[in-house]
Amino acid sequence: MPPPPRNPDHRSPKRPRFPLSPPVPEEEEEEEDDEFSDVSANDVEDRSDESADDEEDDVEVVAVVTVAEAQSRGYLGSSSSIPSSPVKLNSTEILDCPTCLEPLRGPIYQCHNGHITCSPCLPRVYKHCPVCRMPIGDIRCRAMEMVIESSAVPCRYAMYGCKETTLYGDQAHEKVCLYTRCQCPVTNCNYAGGYKEVEAHARLLHSWDVEDLTPFVFNTPQIFSINLARTSRAVFQEEKEGDMIVVQTFKRTNAGLCVTVNHIAPLSLGLPNLSCSIAKLNSFTTLRLGVMVKRIQNVREQEEPSEDFLFIPDYMLIDNHLKMQICVGSEFKYVHI
Repeated sequence: MPPPPRNPDHRSPKRPRFPLSPPVPEEEEEEEDDEFSDVSANDVEDRSDESADDEEDDVEVVAVVTVAEAQSRGYLGSSSSIPSSPVKLNSTEILDCPTCLEPLRGPIYQCHNGHITCSPCLPRVYKHCPVCRMPIGDIRCRAMEMVIESSAVPCRYAMYGCKETTLYGDQAHEKVCLYTRCQCPVTNCNYAGGYKEVEAHARLLHSWDVEDLTPFVFNTPQIFSINLARTSRAVFQEEKEGDMIVVQTFKRTNAGLCVTVNHIAPLSLGLPNLSCSIAKLNSFTTLRLGVMVKRIQNVREQEEPSEDFLFIPDYMLIDNHLKMQICVGSEFKYVHI
């Protein structure tokens, strides 16, 4: 049997279409067409130019707002600010000045070929690039200055166990680093290492005697002597803790003798401070000084002191054997004696 004929009016329902704008009456459409027909081509071009300028202005405003917002959120930093996440370098040598080989510091200058130098080197090279001999000193290398301000480098004592990182060129941490190198204070010994390593070295390899290394106990007065004809120092080591104390003398021509007391240790804030009483004993005269024990790392680099020393006049120095008394304790115990 053939299928029944299809009803042409039978159609599937469709989703109604909503106009984007309300319908405009035909009369208003004709009036709008008449208005646009009266506009000249030049007016259309002028209006298009104005609209293009408006769009450019809008883009510039958006860009400015975006940069300002990024700076406020910390995504962009100014040239004088340090980013919150500094760049880490594996070696500090790549940012050294190629002329003096010292850490670069602003202002940094470059020549037309891109070679750089630090400002202290400009008079040394007579404002001519040491690489290509082009004039240098008029162009600031702002990019390198920003790199210097935001570069973090490992401590120079990282190979000995220090985990700290500092901004490039900042030596504040290295001065107080717990892993700084110390020199053995015993005469004619060149051993260097961490202060605990130096203490262990002295205990094992140097004999405990008055000529080499003298043992002492905290808060116990002790008489000692220095043969000024043989040496200018006396070295002590605490029997239990191992702290090393150095009494050093500095001769002043036709004036007398300056005596200092130092502790072989780094300048780290985590270490305890020591104080001492140092006295020059004669038959009927005693000179005594209570002072904080200064921490040093190398006895050989010490110069004649300008403060915190006991001055012994010549009339109290009978021969080359300097007889004295010392007592070392913690903190400020012997400062006010």
